Amino acid sequence: MSKQPTVLEELNSTKINVNNVNINYFKFGNGPRKLLIFSGALGHVDNFSPLINNLDQEKYTIYVWDPPGFGFSRPPNRDFSPGFLSRDADSAIALMEALGVDRYSMLGWCNGGCTALIAASRAADRVDKLVVWSCNAYVTDRDLEYYEKTRDVYSWPDTRRLPQFELYGEKYVSDTWGGWIDAFRKIVDEDGGDVCRGELSKIKTPTLILHGAKDEFIPVEHGVYLHENIKRSTLEIFPDDRHILQFTATEKFISIVDNFLSSSV
Repeated sequence: MSKQPTVLEELNSTKINVNNVNINYFKFGNGPRKLLIFSGALGHVDNFSPLINNLDQEKYTIYVWDPPGFGFSRPPNRDFSPGFLSRDADSAIALMEALGVDRYSMLGWCNGGCTALIAASRAADRVDKLVVWSCNAYVTDRDLEYYEKTRDVYSWPDTRRLPQFELYGEKYVSDTWGGWIDAFRKIVDEDGGDVCRGELSKIKTPTLILHGAKDEFIPVEHGVYLHENIKRSTLEIFPDDRHILQFTATEKFISIVDNFLSSSV
């Protein structure tokens, strides 16, 4: 799988008004199987270049969207008040309604996986398949300890920090990342760490859960918990990988996801 130019450098974004917010999205391919991809915190379309570059665009139509306050769905600035993931889930469902897409599969990474889980529980009649990786339905004090180690964005590796600074600006990255950590601390303090536990039993669609055994940001126990609490789920653990499976195990990752999305199950 040869490296290709980043899609963010090649393509212009498209915006559509959804619930009084101009939501940005990218569209790739024209295949009959529709996919909606959910990004993580401070995410952007390049996080999914392995999927976009390697999935057959004659088989799939791929939509990558920016939740309000992320990517090019700004303004507004990101709002981390209680219920922010649920609001994102509702925005995603409304986006596909606005685009006239009645049935589709959802794919979510990290925090975007949490949002996809919530959205799938609310739009069960529209979602064909669900794929989530490196995500969680709850957060612990131990998780927060690790998040706090990342609060100083200037300590991030250049490969992560510089693209974020280029897209958002240094202050926005610092303020928003700090706000994200604070939001999850509030979830621990006020909600017992419950991110979306209650939604898992409502997910009826076939679900693929992927997780790296060496993921320090979201430990593999979270993937196991999702599998144990989503009825029609399959868990695939990558024994030698961490958080960004789409980059560190691209060929295996794409193969597993493509086979799952293409299957009749």
